[in-house]
Amino acid sequence: MKLLLGENELDGIIPSSISNASKLAFLDLSDNSFTGFIPSSLGNLRHLQGLNLANNHLTIESSTSESSFLTTLANCKELRKVVLSGNPLNITLPTSIGNLSTSLEQFLANNCNSKGIIPREISNLTSLIALNLANNQFSGNIPTTIGKLEKLQVLYLQGNKLQGTIMYDLCRLRSLAYLSFGGNKLVGSIPECLGNITSLQSLNLSSNNLNFTIPSTFWNLKYILTISMSSNFLSGFISSDIGNLTVAENIDLSSNKLSGEIPSSIGNLESLTHLSLAKNGLHGPIPESISFLKGLEFLDLSYNNLSGVIPKSLEKFLYLQHFNVSFNGLEGEIPNEGPFSNFSAKSYMMNYALCGAPRLLVPHCKSGTGAQPRFVFILKLTISLIVSILLVYYILLWSKFRKRNMPSIAPNLSLKTSFPSTVLNRRYTYLEFQQATDWFSEDNLIGIGHFSSVYKGKLKDGKEVAIKVFNVEEETSLRSFDLECEVFSRVSHPNLVRTVCISNSINFKALVMEYMANGSLEKWLHTHKYDLDILQRVDIMIETAKAVRYLHQRCIIHCDIKPSNIILDEDMVAHVSDFSIAKIQPVSRIRTIQSKLMCTIGYVAPEYGRYGIVSASMDVYSFGILLMETFTGKKPTHEMFTGEMNLRRWVIESLPCEVERVIDPSLLQTEEENNDVYMKCISSVMRLALICSAESPSERLNMRDVEEKLNNIRFSTFR
Repeated sequence: MKLLLGENELDGIIPSSISNASKLAFLDLSDNSFTGFIPSSLGNLRHLQGLNLANNHLTIESSTSESSFLTTLANCKELRKVVLSGNPLNITLPTSIGNLSTSLEQFLANNCNSKGIIPREISNLTSLIALNLANNQFSGNIPTTIGKLEKLQVLYLQGNKLQGTIMYDLCRLRSLAYLSFGGNKLVGSIPECLGNITSLQSLNLSSNNLNFTIPSTFWNLKYILTISMSSNFLSGFISSDIGNLTVAENIDLSSNKLSGEIPSSIGNLESLTHLSLAKNGLHGPIPESISFLKGLEFLDLSYNNLSGVIPKSLEKFLYLQHFNVSFNGLEGEIPNEGPFSNFSAKSYMMNYALCGAPRLLVPHCKSGTGAQPRFVFILKLTISLIVSILLVYYILLWSKFRKRNMPSIAPNLSLKTSFPSTVLNRRYTYLEFQQATDWFSEDNLIGIGHFSSVYKGKLKDGKEVAIKVFNVEEETSLRSFDLECEVFSRVSHPNLVRTVCISNSINFKALVMEYMANGSLEKWLHTHKYDLDILQRVDIMIETAKAVRYLHQRCIIHCDIKPSNIILDEDMVAHVSDFSIAKIQPVSRIRTIQSKLMCTIGYVAPEYGRYGIVSASMDVYSFGILLMETFTGKKPTHEMFTGEMNLRRWVIESLPCEVERVIDPSLLQTEEENNDVYMKCISSVMRLALICSAESPSERLNMRDVEEKLNNIRFSTFR
């Protein structure tokens, strides 16, 4: 039984008689204007699984420092989610919080004006996945017992008054993905073992009193997306190993005491959009390799001791909106093309000898200024190209020699350790794969494609995998295998499927990938016994957009974006799969002509069907169709689409006033039918889908903009 009254204009008090609804399982009164005390009688709802009271004006009645309401919730043994965020509770967390249901997965009480210490007993909640106590007035040390919450994926404690050090017990949380301790009073060093939590995607340690150096192990976090360590007292050099963080999107190390030069390896961070190294003691030149960060939007190197020139190659940036190198020792001509035509004098104040346009309040450049740096750059570039060509030639020779001397039987299947996504480090035999799949039994067959079959398997160490076996007797299948190997050697991203190992023998070729427990998005959209709510669908689309954007940044076009190629792991996180017909483009070309790709009808862009043109816009078109299918529940090949009527036209005719007509019926059953917020969300998604699937490629957005708009839609709907 559910009572869902969130996001209305309800006020008054919550009646204690609500506990008479004894079979109530989900109670949502969030985002209203309720006042008064939270009734302790809620503890009588013995079947309660979810309680959401967020963003009201509620307080807790308590004659002692411990809350009677939270104490009574211990009676709800099936409780899985408690959300109290955004209420002026003004309480101290009771030690009895440890008596809450052992099934509790989420406890969210941020922005509640809570105080006191975080009780050690919180470690009793062993099923906890998300703990958010941010923006309160908690003091004292972070309890070491938190290290016992081994399932924890989200830990938000920022914006409190916590003291002491970051405990080493934290490193036991091997599933942790989001960690935020920013805005506290923490001291000491960053634990070295933090680099062993390879699942970390976001780390915020900003605005504390941390000192010493950034531990070398930190650069092992190859899948981290966001890093903020600003406003501390960190010292030492920035390691060249920062280049290992190849999927990082946001790095802020500003306002510390870092020294040395900016390592050239920073150019490896091709996904980076935000980089701030301001207010440190860095010296030396701005490395030319920064120009490789094609997606950079924010770059702040101000208040350092940098010298030399501003690389003219930065003019090639397409998305740069903020640039600041003020208060350094730079010299030479300020670039004036590309994004630099938009920056003001504030970006260049107090440097040694910069020159350029009068509007920048610097001297006019004399004839020949900057010629020497350009010559040096050209010389360096020429040498780099020669070395790269020789290196590629050597690798090709080595590869041919290796293939020529490969054994003619299939038992030993070696791991391709050059892959960034490799997670195991051993060899497997063909027999082991047979045993893992019960001799490739049809019962373990989970998918069949143009060139391969995919089997579920369980290795001897207990790891579940998906084994994609290619037909070695067909040339097109072999080319597909080589292509997927090439793609996997170039990519590493949390929203792409990851390889465990690769078999590349003559008689058996296979990719062994991590098994995704929840199967494909297609199954969830088109099988009656599976349901996705609106938030889940939005999140899956955002995660898919991130993966496709990442591929495009590496000049890889997927060419087959569709629900069956979006795989969901046990946490319902999306992973893009199947690169069997992907196209790897040269950096210098924005499109190619390809006539024999086996694209899926209904998802393929019109310019490919007419002219065989392959470009990143082709994936954007497919993504637009995917968006429509995800929220309408209709495939583009549905029998209702005949003649001039197709999925896109059907959606166009529903906007702006009849979007309910095209929404997946399962959403209308699970969400409130007249909820204007959800209708606005889906309308926004549909409008975005129509732009993505525009007839002309020039009218479509790029995937960066698509991801940004989806994030904005999510924020405005589910904030």
